[in-house]
Amino acid sequence: MSDQLRATNMQIVRRYVDGINAWDFDGMREIMAPDFVFEQMFAPPGMQKRYEGRDALLDFQRSLTGLIITENLHDLELDTLASDPGVVIATYRSDMQLSDPNMSYTNDYICRFTVRDGKITHFQEYFDGCRLVTSFGGTVTEPQIG
Repeated sequence: MSDQLRATNMQIVRRYVDGINAWDFDGMREIMAPDFVFEQMFAPPGMQKRYEGRDALLDFQRSLTGLIITENLHDLELDTLASDPGVVIATYRSDMQLSDPNMSYTNDYICRFTVRDGKITHFQEYFDGCRLVTSFGGTVTEPQIG
């Protein structure tokens, strides 16, 4: 049963990532629990770090469709924790296609999804915030150490 549960939970996360790429909000909604929580663990200043509730995240994602044509998440690798097949670890890359052809954004991600009873309940995303800031016109300065 555990191997089947692992495979099922990884497939749910794969469907979610595919939904992001296609902006398939209805498809994502189907596999998100109503009390879904999304956390951007290293979000830079000015970005919301936590979204509580499925609708809160879907509203945020819908707001991005004017800026981002596709997130183009790829090189997806999935596994679960041996101690809990409901915790799915995902790694992937993005090569986003943006509405402004003069801008580009790429990043690498490590994510932790929690899947319970066939629904994603929690999604933590780790990415390089410096890449995000500079890709969208911001600046990052080197710290003065030593």
